[in-house]
Amino acid sequence: MKNHSFFKIWDIAYPVLLYYVVSNIVMSLAILALGIREDNYAASYTMLQTMAAAVSLPVLYRFYRKDQMLFTVFHQRTHNAFQETSRRQKIVFGLLVFLCGALMGLVLNHLIGAIGLEGMSPGYQNVTAHFFAGDVFFEVLGVGILVPIVEELLYRGIVYGRLSDWIGIPGAAVISTLIFGGLHMNVVQLLYAGLMGLLLVFFLEKTHNLYGAVLGHIGANLLTVLRVETGCLDWMERSPVVFWGCTFGMAVVSLGIMGYLHGRFFFKKRRK
Repeated sequence: MKNHSFFKIWDIAYPVLLYYVVSNIVMSLAILALGIREDNYAASYTMLQTMAAAVSLPVLYRFYRKDQMLFTVFHQRTHNAFQETSRRQKIVFGLLVFLCGALMGLVLNHLIGAIGLEGMSPGYQNVTAHFFAGDVFFEVLGVGILVPIVEELLYRGIVYGRLSDWIGIPGAAVISTLIFGGLHMNVVQLLYAGLMGLLLVFFLEKTHNLYGAVLGHIGANLLTVLRVETGCLDWMERSPVVFWGCTFGMAVVSLGIMGYLHGRFFFKKRRK
């Protein structure tokens, strides 16, 4: 029994370890090949992250496809439900989770900023400075698109999928989210990624496919890049009334989308 549990844990842990090993090797080789020095490392960080994500993507996709081909309980459950969803519903659900992910990401950023956590986390400030110090092209391609795809393949597609087969959906949601948040290595991202992780599991389950989590994650990251690089949402911070009004409004819209997704799933199950 102990050996069985050890192999289960290892089956979940080694894709995560492999991802970080591959990412660090790619970034280290790129630093050497491009002659990146310490004084321009921050400006190159997003480009390096994009390169690491691009190389990691096929590696993680192979793990994910292997699980699909084994037709595990998780993949059988999601596959069967996904096949019953019409093409129109898939498009509508995709648009809704993209919007909900973007809005909830902004709501969480507002709340974290309002309670002053950002200023109390040097680790978060350092990460933010690195992510937004480089070329906007790599911020959009890497932070906005490739990194969300890679992280969803890993944390929701592989880790959550394998955990849900082992310990069930609630436990898998909590543990995969703790892993996802904890590996960001600072208190702000632990809180943000932890809460977003639960939302992304919800998207996966309600769309019956990984695309729901991917689009929700992309929506959150792209809106963050847009907000930081263009300042187009700075008007929300003109006054406390505007700030809290916008935050409340976005939260209501997000919860409404979540209620709609859950309601369709719930009533569909009831009709059966």
